[in-house]
Amino acid sequence: MKEGIFIRKNKEKWQHYEECLHSFKGSMSAEELATSYQEVLSDLAYAQTQFPNSRIVYYLNTMSKELHEKVYAPRVNTFQHFMRMLTEEIPGIVARARFELLLSLVLFSVFVLAGVIFSIREEGYITEVLGERYVKMTLQNIAAGKPTDVYSGGSMLGSFLSIMENNLWVTFKMYGCGVLPFIGPLLFIKPNGLMLGCFQSLFFLHGVGFQSMTAIWIHGAFEISSLVIAAGAAFRLSRGWVFPGTYPRAVAFRRTGMESIKILASVVPLFIVAAFFEGFITRQVQYPLIVKLLLIFGSFSFIIFYYVVMPYRYYRKYIKMPQK
Repeated sequence: MKEGIFIRKNKEKWQHYEECLHSFKGSMSAEELATSYQEVLSDLAYAQTQFPNSRIVYYLNTMSKELHEKVYAPRVNTFQHFMRMLTEEIPGIVARARFELLLSLVLFSVFVLAGVIFSIREEGYITEVLGERYVKMTLQNIAAGKPTDVYSGGSMLGSFLSIMENNLWVTFKMYGCGVLPFIGPLLFIKPNGLMLGCFQSLFFLHGVGFQSMTAIWIHGAFEISSLVIAAGAAFRLSRGWVFPGTYPRAVAFRRTGMESIKILASVVPLFIVAAFFEGFITRQVQYPLIVKLLLIFGSFSFIIFYYVVMPYRYYRKYIKMPQK
């Protein structure tokens, strides 16, 4: 049987399984789930034998995993399921959402670069973006030899809680705006990117760029990375109903919606850690430089490993089909 005939013959059946799998009402009984699981495994085995380099193998493999989870869900140990979600499911979702995450990173980088360029061309632009009061205070701190003294104000616990609340509130608002395709997340990416470019330029223009970076990026590594990833999740949210592909629009939206929620949930702990760093550690200017650099590069290393390396391995193993 040719691949096209095989797909046409089973397309309606597979679409029915997809609709049942991603329905909030869960319209398949235990017996129907077991039957559909066996049929998909049979189709997968046939596809692997006859069309080993086709993307239909990846499609059926993904569906079989989802059906397996439904069939055997009561037998799964909660801790094991949680660990599998952290080590397999979320990296797999990130791999599938790689375009949206890359788009978020590129757009954010463009606005950061724009903020740097505008700040260099006209320093007054920094005041327009950051505000006159904040710029004046920062310049006074620089003149006093304490460029990052802004992080020393208030109690450590109070700072931690207020920063965490603000970061999470901004993140959830940005994610919610993902229902407005492209425009919603962009409304948050643009000002945050420009602010970061202007903020960092302000220190470099006054000769304390490196000193400021060794303080700011202690918390900024997690905070900025998480912001970019959350924006990618917002882009993923809207993809299902804008570009449903072969799925019914409602099913595609539910599918990408659940994926985007899991991406967002994965960065919530990172925002909390970033707030902890900003409230308790960034203000510790007496820490040795090596400790600060270890914290910064350690944070970036974790982000790269979990959101780049692990998804790439998943992509190579399950999505990118082997070439003849």
